[in-house]
Amino acid sequence: MPGVGPGAQAGKAYNDISGDVYCELGSWGTYVIHLSKRAVEWLVVESRMFSAYLQLAVCAVEELEVFLEPIKAGIEAETTATEIVSESVSDGRVKVTGVIGTFIAVPTPDEGYVPPGGWNPPAPVNGLRWWTVNSLNLFNGHWAFTATNTNPDNPEVSSVYFSTSYDGNSMNATPQEYRDTYGWKALKGYEQFDNGIDTCCYVPYTNSWWLFSGEYCVRTNANGDAVTVRPGRLRDVWKGLDRIARGEFGEDERQQWAQGISCITVYGPHHFLLISGNRVAFLDSDDGDFGLLNSRTYGLTEVWPAFEYLDTAGIMDGLGPKAVWWGNTNGEEMLFFVFHAMLFMHSSNFAEGSGFGFSYLGCPSNVKNDFYGWNAMFNYFNSPWPYPSC
Repeated sequence: MPGVGPGAQAGKAYNDISGDVYCELGSWGTYVIHLSKRAVEWLVVESRMFSAYLQLAVCAVEELEVFLEPIKAGIEAETTATEIVSESVSDGRVKVTGVIGTFIAVPTPDEGYVPPGGWNPPAPVNGLRWWTVNSLNLFNGHWAFTATNTNPDNPEVSSVYFSTSYDGNSMNATPQEYRDTYGWKALKGYEQFDNGIDTCCYVPYTNSWWLFSGEYCVRTNANGDAVTVRPGRLRDVWKGLDRIARGEFGEDERQQWAQGISCITVYGPHHFLLISGNRVAFLDSDDGDFGLLNSRTYGLTEVWPAFEYLDTAGIMDGLGPKAVWWGNTNGEEMLFFVFHAMLFMHSSNFAEGSGFGFSYLGCPSNVKNDFYGWNAMFNYFNSPWPYPSC
């Protein structure tokens, strides 16, 4: 509920970057790096995160300041110069020239650049070239995921389903189209879901799944082989969403939710937590309406102030989380958020005010130490982008 989120300081999802960075080595240690606009944007975010780490080091050991401050200043200056050049070019491309072993790199416009032989996209994995995870659920003792295919060259596969063991170290079900084999076979034939799903949510107390696609939602049994609530429009099924759509909370709020649901999870025994972009709604699990204690929508940082500082964790500006999960295991409440390739986690066992821990999604895990990751899925994503190595 609003007010219970951690207040301590602690994305736009891009696709493959193999066509956005091209390096050339010359004589005497010279190099040229060709960057696309989105590669520059990623560079800017990563430099902010690195600067934040350097600042923490300075705060922890003041004697390091004389050494680290020049490095920090140099990185910030070079990044700013590269960003300025990118903004001055129609396609945002930048050429960075420098010498290995020095901190001097000169960015210049690189408009229209195409490397020798053209861009070479990565090989598809299980029919897909890249995915964006859009749901995370704990189901029958293993982690279940769905992911959207964001590769326009493989439109025949819209969304995939896969799962891992609880510790994240082995695959439980390898990725396949979400309506095949062990997915939601009951949804075959429903054209509302031919374009895949935006997100989904397992409901333990009813042993069922809610799935969302655009303006439609549907409920199936736990095995996904029977539809228990036929596909309907969101506003016809969820009273709270109908109130938003009727403009009860204002035109801006109506527009925010007009594209559907970004992610959803159960939130305690009586509510669902729904997110659209950076807007949050807590709806009653009985009638899908707002309750007395949650009579309106909220901004993401209004509920969880730590997310104001997403850029320090390398999250690009843009839409909100793509997946969310809440659970209670042996009295420990857990809250997970997935922002593209980054997992944010908060546990009720954390020290008060400690905020969120975060790490890359496809990385080794150790549940005994309250550290979660899914190294089993790492090889299924296109390394190093958009899922960087650990």
